[in-house]
Amino acid sequence: MRIVQCIALLLTVGLCGPGFAQVAPPNLTSDFAPPHGVRIAGRFGELGWEERLLTATSKDGLTFERTHNVITDQARSPNLVVADGLLYLYYSGAMNGTGRRGALAVAISADRGKTWVFKHVDVRAGDRMMWPYAPDVQVLRDGRFRLSFSEDAMSPSILYAEGKDGIHFTSAGTVYSRTGPYGSLTIGSLTVPIGEDWHAYLRHVNADMFGFVNHGFSSDGGRFTFAGELEFSNGPHPCHPTSAVSLGDGSIRFYGSPDETPGGVRSFLTRDGVKFEPEPGMRLALDLATGVEKDFVKDAAVARLADGTYFMVYVTDIP
Repeated sequence: MRIVQCIALLLTVGLCGPGFAQVAPPNLTSDFAPPHGVRIAGRFGELGWEERLLTATSKDGLTFERTHNVITDQARSPNLVVADGLLYLYYSGAMNGTGRRGALAVAISADRGKTWVFKHVDVRAGDRMMWPYAPDVQVLRDGRFRLSFSEDAMSPSILYAEGKDGIHFTSAGTVYSRTGPYGSLTIGSLTVPIGEDWHAYLRHVNADMFGFVNHGFSSDGGRFTFAGELEFSNGPHPCHPTSAVSLGDGSIRFYGSPDETPGGVRSFLTRDGVKFEPEPGMRLALDLATGVEKDFVKDAAVARLADGTYFMVYVTDIP
């Protein structure tokens, strides 16, 4: 039996670094092989998929070292959680083997992000298949996965669904819904537990509001009360929050990027989820010398591992 299991692990294939090689977590095999290279824009206003997901590691959450490993091309909006010692990386991809642009997938790693298994994420509302965009995932105290998402890139609503395995989800309700002109729409959320409460930060589609978020509170992470606009970041390079990590001393470190090239990953500290203090320097800046980045680095998803080190997945253009 152990020989058969080892053979099955070695046969599972995915993109990691410059070549294809992957070892699967136990009992999991990939649903599809991650794509390589740029997907050109289609007709009728379809967007191209020119981004890729890369990784970096850090001992202190401030100074990150690139691994140069490419998880997948044609992907954006990464979101990262840890459960039972596994890394779960949620992202929107060009196709992800579904034939539908922007399909949600999860890449799962049992070896600290060196290799990955790629799975379709299944979200249903009764018999209807849902198509999430801009994933925002939290692992609850009882082990359930809670996925907040938009069902359309320009949707004014943030919905949520729950599941036990991080792959299959059932629709559970609405986090936020608002009607109004184009500029009032939102294109994703970041949900963060701070103290005994949950905080939600909703990003505006309106570029003029970059650095501001619609801020909500919740006692259960499902039903939120939104208090209005909150200034997350100001100054010459206003950032939008993309990830947050608890430091264990009552403070939370948020990571964010400006809406401009060459981007960059910056960090901010808070204790109450309302007032943010920018930390000096940059956590990660564009480095063209690597040969695997182009135009910008942005939208970092960061998780703190069991040994206290940090793992980052970030977005860049494909050279």
